Amino acid sequence: MKEVRIRFIDPEKSTIHRIRNFGEDLWRSFREEKRVTINLEEIDRAQDEIAYLVHGQFLRRSLTEAHRLLKVHFMENEVVIET
Repeated sequence: MKEVRIRFIDPEKSTIHRIRNFGEDLWRSFREEKRVTINLEEIDRAQDEIAYLVHGQFLRRSLTEAHRLLKVHFMENEVVIET
């Protein structure tokens, strides 16, 4: 399993509310996916990053979904994604 960390560069710009809304959408996208572990309680406490665990072979597809949702939330230029 690999950990993916989505760090928000400027939490004041992104705001906790927007970060958590993004995280909840990400959780909804992955909740039925057995190859991803994402914790809704951690998302509800998020301040400046969202993290999840993913099986290696599913990493690329999970990152594609994360990027898609960042665009939906107009946040694609507000993050650094680390794997």
